[in-house]
Amino acid sequence: MMIRIFIITTLFALFLNSLYAQERSENIKTYYPKDSVQFENDTDFPFQNGPGYENKSFGKTTMITTARTNVGVFYFVFKKKILNTEDFMDSDARDVLTEHNLYAFIFLEDHNGLIQKARFRDFGNPVYWPQFDYQNCTISDEDNDGLPEFYLAYFGDSDGLDAKPYLQIVYTIPLEKGKPFLKSKATAYYPAGNEEDIYEILFDENWEKLTPQVKAKSKGILDRHREKYGLEDQ
Repeated sequence: MMIRIFIITTLFALFLNSLYAQERSENIKTYYPKDSVQFENDTDFPFQNGPGYENKSFGKTTMITTARTNVGVFYFVFKKKILNTEDFMDSDARDVLTEHNLYAFIFLEDHNGLIQKARFRDFGNPVYWPQFDYQNCTISDEDNDGLPEFYLAYFGDSDGLDAKPYLQIVYTIPLEKGKPFLKSKATAYYPAGNEEDIYEILFDENWEKLTPQVKAKSKGILDRHREKYGLEDQ
């Protein structure tokens, strides 16, 4: 009898977890430029030239992820401002190289307006080309505390023999109201061709204070990128 009760209780718990996970995924949506009309139908804001993320200042919107949570509706906005474009030939193939700046914002919806809660920026130059890793720029609640985390990842490619950084940043909501969002950072350095180069990851002090579940997701993003990069264990 006790075994039957245990099995039923376990199955019910798994069912509730499945429903909760489905509800969370349905409350998080990602939009690209091709989805701009759908975004504007689903929200009260334009995809381009929105309040606080104007194209003139920050370039074109490349992605927006929204999250409807118990603590509000959030907008995770990604922008790319192209400063210069250069065409060149590589192995008889035409390629285009852009000098650009990257921006990202976290907004909280408030009375049909947006309040900026966090801001990211990284400026490129003629020999440095940062690029968002959009598939790993997400919103989640890994530790199920009711407060979403915002995951931002990007790669800093460059022309030269300096190590190439891949940064995984986590923005978290502080428990104390009125405090700014917390930024935690893990940086993976990829060898650039020097004999002494090694792959290594550096974690900042805030990252070390993250919950185990959030750390696991952050580390998973780093591991997947390393695998995609084709770097062997050292």
